[in-house]
Amino acid sequence: MENEEKEIEKYVLAVKEAVKEAPLRKDDAIDVTDLWLITSLPIDLIEECLKEEGFELPAHVKKVIRKGRIILENRHYFPSSDDKKNS
Repeated sequence: MENEEKEIEKYVLAVKEAVKEAPLRKDDAIDVTDLWLITSLPIDLIEECLKEEGFELPAHVKKVIRKGRIILENRHYFPSSDDKKNS
């Protein structure tokens, strides 16, 4: 059991790093397929990692989606001010 927890932890770390690199889509969302392209992990495993207790998205990411379905929503979402600077 402990080995399984350590195993998932390394995947969770990989997904967290991928979230930092992933492009933001419409509505400040990240698509799971982008995380798949970055990590090469199976999409089901990525979703499992996103649902792990304590997984937090960066403040500028509103949600992670797959085929229009919300996988993880950020309760601490704060829109980036970059768009306002360019106006």
